[in-house]
Amino acid sequence: MTPRCLAALSSAVFLLTTTYAQQNPAFNDDEIVQLAVTRNREFLALRQRIRETEALLRQAGVRPYPTIETEVATGRPLGTQGEEEYSAGYFQPIETGNKRQKRTSVARFGVELSHVELLEKQRQLTFDVKSRYAEAVAAQQKREAVRSLLQIDRKNYDLTSARVREGDAAPLEAALFLAETNKTQAQQITYDGRLSSALSELRRTVGLPPSEALHIEFTFSPVKFLPPLEDLKQRAKDRSDVRAVRIVERQIGAEIDLARAEGKPDLTASARYSHRNSQFDAFGLSAAGATIPLRNRDNILTFGLSIPVFTGNRNRGNIEAAEAREAAARQQREFLEGAVPLEVENAYRRIEAAQQAVHLLATGVIEQSENNLKVIREAYNLGQLRALDVLNEQRRMVDTRLSYVDAQLEETQARIELERAVGGPLR
Repeated sequence: MTPRCLAALSSAVFLLTTTYAQQNPAFNDDEIVQLAVTRNREFLALRQRIRETEALLRQAGVRPYPTIETEVATGRPLGTQGEEEYSAGYFQPIETGNKRQKRTSVARFGVELSHVELLEKQRQLTFDVKSRYAEAVAAQQKREAVRSLLQIDRKNYDLTSARVREGDAAPLEAALFLAETNKTQAQQITYDGRLSSALSELRRTVGLPPSEALHIEFTFSPVKFLPPLEDLKQRAKDRSDVRAVRIVERQIGAEIDLARAEGKPDLTASARYSHRNSQFDAFGLSAAGATIPLRNRDNILTFGLSIPVFTGNRNRGNIEAAEAREAAARQQREFLEGAVPLEVENAYRRIEAAQQAVHLLATGVIEQSENNLKVIREAYNLGQLRALDVLNEQRRMVDTRLSYVDAQLEETQARIELERAVGGPLR
């Protein structure tokens, strides 16, 4: 494909992008995060964890169900006539050691943990979305910087070619401008690919299908106000992952209490009614003096209490396992509580350095580089400088713009990292 065809294709893409931006609302980074909360499948799946733990909490509060038992005994199939017995029994398990309340306590911690885990997932999702967003903005701004240089390169090539035809410039100068134009165009194609990849990654993180349109504001969000470091450290103490490990530690403590209670035997209370009917091979006299067979009818009511026989060591292994998990959770909490302030401070120092770099480039480099290029172009048009001087200054100018974009990206990424370390927006 010739340079002219590539230029036409690039212009068409730019026009389509501009038309689309005019017809569709653009999202900033916060709005993209809100969209991800409603569309990201992993986040939506984690919401179901809350329903699961709430159902387990209801199940943990269920009391043991009673058992009803009936029996019929007869000797007729074995040739024993007159022997019959009917009984009905009621058995009620009785939990000891307050097991039901302790099961409920463990399950209640599970519900609390599921809510905090959802907040932690949102914290990580926010970081991922904003990071992808910043990468897309950087790719777009770099593409625009190179695109503006490409327009200048084409203009220089056309002017120099006209001068060559008139004999005012050497053919080598036109060849130099053509080579620079092709080089810049190749660079623009590279940034086009990076922008497409960044937008695709952003779409994947948000959870949008390829068929659904996505348009974003290609602008960085500078930090307008940076709160004091100590205030941010204090806020970070209640970060969602720190809260999660604290809940886990308390939940395991409740599991230890439950394991100890489960080492105590449960009781089973019972009540049984029996009716026994026996007939003997003998006869007696009724009150009227008639001969009648002798029968024996008994109604019996029985009460009982069943107690399993085992020692407290029966559940010792589960208790020791829970104690080991509690020790691990405690160590994890202590490590995280010590690491969080360092994360906040590192991100804070990073954003301070990035702000200084952005300010220096914006006030002392960008404008000066553009003025230098104007002066050198005028000197070249007057024949006082060579084409290489113009090309070198143009390249320095675009490198400066790309460095400025990198500095803005660094500031934005440092802000996003600080927000993740703190656990929420800085404002």
